[in-house]
Amino acid sequence: MVTIVAIPIGGVGGGGSGVAGGTGSGGGAGAAAAAAGIGDSVRSELQCQHEGGTCEFFLLCWMSGGLLQGSCGGLLKGCCHRTAKSANIAIDTGNTIDLTNLPNYDYGPVENDPSCGISLAKQTAQRRIVGGDDAGFGSFPWQAYIRIGSSRCGGSLISRRHVVTAGHCVARATPRQVHVTLGDYVINSAVEPLPAYTFGVRSINVHPYFKFTPQADRFDVAVLTLERTVHFMPHIAPICLPEKNEDFLGKFGWAAGWGALNPGSRLRPKTLQAVDVPVLDNRVCERWHRSNGINVVIYPEMLCAGYRGGGKDSCQGDSGGPLMHEKSGRWFLI
Repeated sequence: MVTIVAIPIGGVGGGGSGVAGGTGSGGGAGAAAAAAGIGDSVRSELQCQHEGGTCEFFLLCWMSGGLLQGSCGGLLKGCCHRTAKSANIAIDTGNTIDLTNLPNYDYGPVENDPSCGISLAKQTAQRRIVGGDDAGFGSFPWQAYIRIGSSRCGGSLISRRHVVTAGHCVARATPRQVHVTLGDYVINSAVEPLPAYTFGVRSINVHPYFKFTPQADRFDVAVLTLERTVHFMPHIAPICLPEKNEDFLGKFGWAAGWGALNPGSRLRPKTLQAVDVPVLDNRVCERWHRSNGINVVIYPEMLCAGYRGGGKDSCQGDSGGPLMHEKSGRWFLI
């Protein structure tokens, strides 16, 4: 019916279990990452160490409760400072997570790679899809195909070493069990215009507040660090991260993946599918569910996207894949 998208960080926005998300006003995984953007102060790795910090990918610092104090060592890397309190934030044992004591930091503007958000298919955003359709080769060059043992999930490339996915996809996995393929369009096809590349995973960082629940999992996001650097190509490139206060409410987003075309179906398409869905107000989304006899709670870190009548949505196998919005010729992760 309606996709509930999980949003990563302890802020306010929207999210759920179908597609990886973030925080902020109506944000998802992208907005969450943007909220942890690197500030204007630039320092070297050595300076960062002398100040008692570590120079690392900014999203990993943010998700582990650290405080970013300026950029260091290159694009998307920040000087991370951790305290005993930030490294050991407690969650209660019920479905309620106390967000009142979370620190509210201003991390400054996000720094995107200059090549982010560029699609090979320039007309994708203008092509309205009914019920999902083939995405087109290179339409979403950040789309990742993630194998976790015998399970499958989607993900989004956001830098040369990092992929965002859903927390529930990898929460119980070890890095050796996870493999990420980039540049794929038709699964297991050897006749595509450009080849796909598979990467091992060095580390898995699941959101510290992630929690399995009977409904949509809480803070359902994770960042994978790849074993080697990704070389960008026309069909392999990162998606842009939005500014942290970006509001997507009422705008159209796009979901993509190789998930089931129908609920309950065990059949999976081999070709990447995409569907356009509007981003909804959380309370409206709850009312729609209740009117259909579904009592679902959409928490502050979640957002909804979809149609009241259903028919256009993400489905099983799409978990972790991007919910994205096109603006001024570039694509941004919601």
